[in-house]
Amino acid sequence: MILNLIFGLLFIFFLPGFTMVNALFPRKGELDKEFDMLYRVTLGMGMSIVTTILVGFLLGTLPFEGDKGHFVAPNIWAMLISLTAIFFAIGWYKGAYQFMGWIHPSLERPAPPEPAPEGFDYKDDKAILHEMQKLAQRRQQLKYKLKEAREKGKSQARSIREHYSKQREIAEKELKEVDEKLRELEKLRSEEIY
Repeated sequence: MILNLIFGLLFIFFLPGFTMVNALFPRKGELDKEFDMLYRVTLGMGMSIVTTILVGFLLGTLPFEGDKGHFVAPNIWAMLISLTAIFFAIGWYKGAYQFMGWIHPSLERPAPPEPAPEGFDYKDDKAILHEMQKLAQRRQQLKYKLKEAREKGKSQARSIREHYSKQREIAEKELKEVDEKLRELEKLRSEEIY
């Protein structure tokens, strides 16, 4: 009963509209630089209500079958879930859901680039920008691992210190490789631009 209520509220007041907003505006900061997520949530709630009303209107205009027609819970659920899935797929295709790459690398889609100045074409270095973005994310992860290894490496137990010392060495080595790749990509990109 409570789960039905939660799913009902999510599909009537949030998910269809939120996924629609992400499909229309996939780039983070596109709605507002500072309060982007707040705008997405509030717009999503409003658009979900509108979507639910339109689904009800559509189901109500279909030819009557039986005493209730098509305006019954299973049809409403099916329409709202289908629309949510369609909007989610469009948003994923446009790169709105960067977390999908964490689930599986094959699901990763590049985030849309910032709008280019007039007369400038991003198509040439789109792949380089995407690779730089992935490397920057990996760099942040490695820096976090290094910080964690340094903190936990201060342990009293020798085996724990040795373990985190090895983890730190591996992370430092990979961080150097990532930094080198980033420098190469920056150099390649600057050669393309200039």
